[in-house]
Amino acid sequence: MTAGVIAQAMEERAAGDGVASLPAERALLEAVRRVMRRPAGWRALVVHVSRLPERRPYHGRIARALLEEAAPRVDGQIHALSSGDLLLFCREDTRALRGLVAVLERLFPENLVSLWSLENEALNLIAYAAGRLSEATQVSSPASLAEKSPGFGRLLDPPPTPDPPPLAALMRRESGIRLARGRMTLAFRNWRLDPALLAGWDAGGTGADPALLRHHLGSLDGDVLAALIAAAGTGLPLDPVPHRAHFSAWAGEPPPPLHLHLSLAGVMAADFSSLASLCRENGVALAVVLAFEEVCADPKTLEAARRVIATSGALFALDGIHAETFACAAPAALGPDFLILDLSPALAERSARDVSRLLYPLGGDQIVLRGADDEAALAWGVARGISLFQGRHAAAMAAAARMFACPSAQNCSLGQCITRAAAAAPEGRFGCAEPALLDGARPPPEREGGKA
Repeated sequence: MTAGVIAQAMEERAAGDGVASLPAERALLEAVRRVMRRPAGWRALVVHVSRLPERRPYHGRIARALLEEAAPRVDGQIHALSSGDLLLFCREDTRALRGLVAVLERLFPENLVSLWSLENEALNLIAYAAGRLSEATQVSSPASLAEKSPGFGRLLDPPPTPDPPPLAALMRRESGIRLARGRMTLAFRNWRLDPALLAGWDAGGTGADPALLRHHLGSLDGDVLAALIAAAGTGLPLDPVPHRAHFSAWAGEPPPPLHLHLSLAGVMAADFSSLASLCRENGVALAVVLAFEEVCADPKTLEAARRVIATSGALFALDGIHAETFACAAPAALGPDFLILDLSPALAERSARDVSRLLYPLGGDQIVLRGADDEAALAWGVARGISLFQGRHAAAMAAAARMFACPSAQNCSLGQCITRAAAAAPEGRFGCAEPALLDGARPPPEREGGKA
């Protein structure tokens, strides 16, 4: 018996089993019969959301969003079933389809994503559809269906969630310092969406899964770019190119470079070019910080993103480099302008010669040592020729320089200055009488050399 005949028999049986009252299963049945007439060149992609051991509503919403994004590029049609599973009929073996499958397999546990060629594996689809029909017809009413499958019917209309906080409340501003020739200066401003803050807001949601959390962070890149463009010239905490009047602490010098964490999709967005243009016109050096894990997973998009970065006059930085990274990869070979290296006990055991070998051909002024939380960490980096630092101790040194330059420092503590400088929302700066200094670590002329 051919697959097409089986599909027709299934439809005839289902007609008497009450499947007509289940629009999702009915639509799947009709689609199976239609594609089986000419199966060549078609595939069925199934995300088995119903098999998740600890299923939450956000699993289905994220899978649905990924399928909807890819469907136009693969000539696809999506079916959301009462079990929570999602099925996409699409053209066979396209680059877009392979990319979608790769993302889904990274986000969901093993064996929860199936891809069948309808020309050679049609019986797998038939068996799957038969199983879903059998389950659906055992449900006596829509009420019991909702009880059996929480979240069904809410993929298009998801359940209400707490209103997200303002974007600035999810962002973190950090200072990067440079130690060279016995002097400390502000090397760059580092801005990123903070995974801990996002996970705290979305407790029990995407914060429960690191992979889905990274995807959620990337989906907010468009909002981040729009917010930075809107803040340009206002002197607010998220102003990427503050007017010189708001930057009196820099005595006419350009604002410090901006290191902005984005996903590959964020770099390819139209607003990125607009932001890069704003920075270029105002003399702000912009560096795009990309996650090493993401660029390794999508080399084709990385190639396109690097062309956009270069055309925009921006620099390219790699984040997420750990001691363990060097066991299987050579991140410096990607040729970043900056490499952000996470300090850990395993890395601290490496000798100066070993570190230089791992980071070759990058120089010490291209390595940012993150995790500079005490004097020992700074000493370790300096001994290995590293001059750029981020961490609690680096933030305290930058705050001490600001307080030396601040005429109102007697009213503040070092901890308050550190906290206010990290805030991306205006209310986070409440109590600071010299907010322009929060973006600078160099004293203005009248305070240089300790003069009032």
